[in-house]
Amino acid sequence: MADGGDGARPGSTAATRVRPAGSRRLSAERVGEIYADVIEMLIEVGYANLTMDGIAARSRVSKATLYRQWQGKADLVAEALRHDNPPPARIDTGSLHGDLLAMTTVLGDVAPTDAPLLASLAHASYLDPDLGAALRRRLFAPFHAILCDILNRAVERGEIPPGSPALEFGPLVFMAMMPGRALFEGVQVTPEYLVGFVDHILLPALVGSSPTASPPAGP
Repeated sequence: MADGGDGARPGSTAATRVRPAGSRRLSAERVGEIYADVIEMLIEVGYANLTMDGIAARSRVSKATLYRQWQGKADLVAEALRHDNPPPARIDTGSLHGDLLAMTTVLGDVAPTDAPLLASLAHASYLDPDLGAALRRRLFAPFHAILCDILNRAVERGEIPPGSPALEFGPLVFMAMMPGRALFEGVQVTPEYLVGFVDHILLPALVGSSPTASPPAGP
């Protein structure tokens, strides 16, 4: 049975996919161009109306080539978003406050600039478990791991009490700030907004007291 253009290739899984003998991988430059097309189309038509046929037409590549490189629409979208929002290298400034402030810059910089795109993907993930799983595995998990590493090192340094109940919620709450503000207020988070969240909400919850106030921004 042929694929309808917007799902995974029938009869194939990520674990069993085998590249046909003699097939060539797309170049890194070409893959980047396809990812850019996917992001543009997501903004234009939303995930529900995005199809592999449409991506193939926009990118001027055959659908068979797309399926040789990606498992299906969910896989391709997740990879395109990760390419557009790469996770940082390990953050280690030597202090919890410094690490969290460094993370605000990272998350503020990589947050998508179009709130409807976030809303579309949140809704689509609810309807399409494959998309939700792909986004969690490929896009969100690396950032979540970095935040967990930051908090674990802060516990080892004695900055956070080992039994702090906020440890369980900190990474998720931090990550939720990006889509949360876009969905509920229609405004994208900025590094400055995230700094306020860290100083007045997250850090006090983690350590049990307010941090030293950040110096005011210059004129």
